[in-house]
Amino acid sequence: MSEELANQCANHVAFAPASIESPSLFRFEANGVPAPAAYEIKFLLPEEQAREVEARLGGRLTLDSHADPALGGAYHTTSLYTETPDYAVFRRVGEHGKSKFRIRRYGSSGPVFLERKDKDGDRVHKERVSASRTDLADLSAERPHAQGPGGWFRDEIMRRGLAPVCRIAYDRIAYLGTAETGAVRATFDRRVRGEPATQWEVVPVSATKELFPAQVICEFKYRLAVPQLFREIMATLGLQSTPCSKYRRFIASTGVAGPLSGVASGDAANG
Repeated sequence: MSEELANQCANHVAFAPASIESPSLFRFEANGVPAPAAYEIKFLLPEEQAREVEARLGGRLTLDSHADPALGGAYHTTSLYTETPDYAVFRRVGEHGKSKFRIRRYGSSGPVFLERKDKDGDRVHKERVSASRTDLADLSAERPHAQGPGGWFRDEIMRRGLAPVCRIAYDRIAYLGTAETGAVRATFDRRVRGEPATQWEVVPVSATKELFPAQVICEFKYRLAVPQLFREIMATLGLQSTPCSKYRRFIASTGVAGPLSGVASGDAANG
């Protein structure tokens, strides 16, 4: 975390209002037309370079509303990922190749969301809904055709034969704002850790081994075209995007899915 960011948090600088959504969560344009998928590009950076990027963003964007001043503007994020028995999501088989279904919690005891993430190259679209304890109980009981806001998630989980496979946790600092191309978001993920999971529970990850030691996952998210702010930073600092999937890195590190021909690191895929 940059010194400038720490000072912002200490001085209670304005946070991004919750009304500004992440670009990939846009479902419709102002005129009611379905919104195109957003763009998300990732960079795997050493800590020093990540701090430089943060410093350049700090004066242009505002901290995400989840930011915790006690954590220097970061917040804990835990995601429960799902898989098929034969790891079809990891292996990108058929319809599993471009979609992930996961449950995400913000903070140690904060809100929980049921989420579907569809990715095609750099284009990303997410659909999510708040989850209650009842929603998680319905998943555990495998109740078909569940009612309520999360019914679509439960039905898809059952149709695709998905079940919990692992939890991934990390500390995130996120900036949000608007640019000439619309809503933009930049995130910095540190201390990425994972562990196997078999229950529909989004509990803290006890593992301490980092999946990306001494590296920070930086991600630029935007709509329609790369905004000037991101173009300037990429050009000035010579940033090169790279495939970087937390889920794939963890599964590959465990070896539970077996060898995967044609993919060396396990990172090159939907994120």
